[in-house]
Amino acid sequence: MKITKVEIMATDVPFKGHQENVGEIALGKWRCCRFVVVKVHTDEGIVGHGESAPFARLSQLGQKPIVDVLTDYLAPAVIGMDPFQLEAIWRAMDRATPYAAQAKGAIDMALYDIMGKKTGMPAYNFLGGLVRREIPLQAIVTIDTLDNMKQASLEWVDRGFRTIRIKLGLGDLKKDCRLVREIRKAVGDDIKIRVDPNQAYSVKEALKMIPVLEENDVEIYEQPVAWDDLDGLARVNAATWIPVMPHESMSSIQDVKALVDHRAVSLFSLKTDRPGGLTKARITRDLAELHNIPCVVMSSVELSVSTFASMQFAATLKDLPFACEASGVYEIEDIADSAGRIVNGSFIVPDGPGFGVEVDEERLRYYTKQTWVCDERSAVQD
Repeated sequence: MKITKVEIMATDVPFKGHQENVGEIALGKWRCCRFVVVKVHTDEGIVGHGESAPFARLSQLGQKPIVDVLTDYLAPAVIGMDPFQLEAIWRAMDRATPYAAQAKGAIDMALYDIMGKKTGMPAYNFLGGLVRREIPLQAIVTIDTLDNMKQASLEWVDRGFRTIRIKLGLGDLKKDCRLVREIRKAVGDDIKIRVDPNQAYSVKEALKMIPVLEENDVEIYEQPVAWDDLDGLARVNAATWIPVMPHESMSSIQDVKALVDHRAVSLFSLKTDRPGGLTKARITRDLAELHNIPCVVMSSVELSVSTFASMQFAATLKDLPFACEASGVYEIEDIADSAGRIVNGSFIVPDGPGFGVEVDEERLRYYTKQTWVCDERSAVQD
């Protein structure tokens, strides 16, 4: 089998109901999610789907630069290669460019989909094997008024979710403290609460928040300070028993090592395109085990391709002490039908070939604003 063609699709998808505030975090607001969908074709007619879910405020690259590096460097590098030869393909991509892990991750993801479809097996068999079929999920509450955030939290609980991730960074530490207290009071002691300020705090502010978070039994403290302040992140990590989970600080496998070396992480957030597809997620998982650091599989508000891929990976984790996230399937319009997959706040992992998701090609074309194609005729590099 060999790769014959790669399609790169700039796909823009709105939030469900076009709600104005659903995409607001401390770093800003967005009303449309701009994805990059990759379709890797083979000479046997098998097509694998991959995806990058960039949000430029949170990731090093946005949609356009990811498209550019895929079309100009990465896709030409893999044409003619065997999709089962993961290490050779990663060597070819790394030679094409040493950077752009999110772009490489989209191609890497599609390879696992191809391997599963070729063998008739679910992708989890190529990621370590099935440990669990039901993946507990968290819900996400984005920035809004206090009353609206409390109401949203209660609605998620009514839908069966037992873990809520609250976006902080309202611009006033007192407001953030009040929000944590009020939501804890509203949902009760049995619901797990996590907070994510998205880099909104200085180190001093992040430390000042800790007593309030500990008093209200907050489960995870995500990316409290600037992404490049690993020393500051380490200070926060050392000051609390609450697991500190970097997100924006982890864009590549090199970042994983830096976080461990700085003691700036006590929980790894794994995603399908960061730190570089499923292959680099596996490496991170294994490295985390060596350092006795737990992992959780998270979401960037993704399309179903990434969601199903990430849930295939979550199914292989030996230990899963924290609920995962698959927010895209219930927050945004999609290119596949995931009905029936989320039951009482848990994702039921399919056992069909590849990722077990059937992409609706008509929907994909509808939301795609432009497509680039790289094949054997155009796969010429400098």
